[in-house]
Amino acid sequence: MKKISILFTILLFCFSFSQQITLSKSGRRFEVSGVEYKMSEYKQQFQNPAAKSYIKDGRGLKTTANIIGFAGGILIGAGLPNALSEKNSGIYYNADTGQMIKFKGKKPGWTFVGLGIGLVAVAVPLAIIGNKKVKKGVQAENSFEPKSQNYYQFNFTGDGLALSYNF
Repeated sequence: MKKISILFTILLFCFSFSQQITLSKSGRRFEVSGVEYKMSEYKQQFQNPAAKSYIKDGRGLKTTANIIGFAGGILIGAGLPNALSEKNSGIYYNADTGQMIKFKGKKPGWTFVGLGIGLVAVAVPLAIIGNKKVKKGVQAENSFEPKSQNYYQFNFTGDGLALSYNF
């Protein structure tokens, strides 16, 4: 019974060194061993090269989506008031001929709104793909087992069997 409890204690000790990385709900921070880090600090905390690659790609896609979405929002915000206002029309007096001429001006409002909606429609899938890649990077890092110096060693002595754990 004593040997089983010692073996169980050693196994519990080994599992206590495994670090799980959790991602915040916003996807802008991650937590390692109770310490919260910004997403820009992933290079120092992650060891798996594949996970680093996923997070780098995901962050790039999210940044691109933010820029495109911001531009789309500006176009929607600039075009909507123009499109919903009164029509641009009036009367023009031609001094050479002495005639009154009616004119209708074209308003670019709905064009800006359409372009803005198109940009936002492109930005949303990019942001979703970026978030998925960041999550995949965190999963890859959690499943990665670095090569450690910890090892078990079985020895046969003249009196019996020995088990040692070196770290």
